[in-house]
Amino acid sequence: MPKYTSSPKNTSGIIMRKILAFILLFSLYGQSETLKIGIKPSEPWVMYDENLSEDERKPIGFSIDLWNKIASELDVKTEWVYLDSVTELIKATKEKEVDASISAVTITSSREAEIDFSNSMFELGLQVMVDAEKSSASVLELMGKEISKMMTTQSVLMFLLFLFITMHLRWFVDKRDVNSDLFSKNYLTGIVDAFWWGITMLITWETPPSKGLARTIDLMWHIVGILAVSILTAIVTSALTAQAIGGSIRSEKDLAGKYVAAVATDAPRQYVEKIGANVIPVKTLEEGIALLRKGSVDALVHDGPRLVYLANQYNKKEKKKLLTVAPFTFNPQNYGIVFPTRSELKERADRALLKLREANGLENSFHEELKQKWLKNN
Repeated sequence: MPKYTSSPKNTSGIIMRKILAFILLFSLYGQSETLKIGIKPSEPWVMYDENLSEDERKPIGFSIDLWNKIASELDVKTEWVYLDSVTELIKATKEKEVDASISAVTITSSREAEIDFSNSMFELGLQVMVDAEKSSASVLELMGKEISKMMTTQSVLMFLLFLFITMHLRWFVDKRDVNSDLFSKNYLTGIVDAFWWGITMLITWETPPSKGLARTIDLMWHIVGILAVSILTAIVTSALTAQAIGGSIRSEKDLAGKYVAAVATDAPRQYVEKIGANVIPVKTLEEGIALLRKGSVDALVHDGPRLVYLANQYNKKEKKKLLTVAPFTFNPQNYGIVFPTRSELKERADRALLKLREANGLENSFHEELKQKWLKNN
């Protein structure tokens, strides 16, 4: 029988194809999978400069560090997808526009009906932010602050000018009345008499009977005094109310009947409404802080760690303690990573998350190190 042998040309071709196939497989194996991960701003969980383009942004925060470590455990790369709200974040995840999302998303039954959550990545509760000055100041201190707000340079000058004109007018009218000896006819001593008349008439009606123009001036100046007393009464009432409110919030039950700011789209608002507070919806926590500082609301309720972070940042910026967060927590809740329903990635991420929460002997877990880094004041 004839004997067939492979030509050197055919043999080299087969070897070359095998080498190319091996190189291709090796290169594919070496390429990490890239996942699209949705994030939204939420201090100190996710922070970045929103004024920069998406390519220039460098997000930082608790959630960013946690996901980067999970991605390292899974040997995947990350492409950040920037979203503006929790609603957008959940929608993008549900519709699989992203592979997962992470920020500060509370695990709730209503959200779980739309998407899947990871195991808890952080446990927390709601807390209450109040005005530090009102919660610790005495009534006299609060009165002093309210009066100092009113006594601007312009208002003081206006009052002195009004007093100057009134006492001169009253002295001039009295000087022309030959039957009146209320003021000295001499200018210097008469103006001094008119000055003391003006001060006492602000709050009393201690003046001899008068008539004509003099009586009209007396009446008008007395009305000014009544208005001044009314303003002072309002300041005292406001100070007493502010002290009572600031010092009376010792548990969530004390929020009932008070005006409380809460972010309109977040879970804390729903809870605060249920306990009987008069909820003032706000778009952002920054808006809520502004209302609190103006005295338009009695308190601001949100997730504790974020309130503590924002209070510390605000006080540091103003170089004095203006905001404080009450030490009690309520309505315990958990944050989770968001995945599309029945995502294969969820199981892998859960295993990595559990691993990162496990301590290694006397060494802190990676999760605990993140808490010390980002939430050390909580």
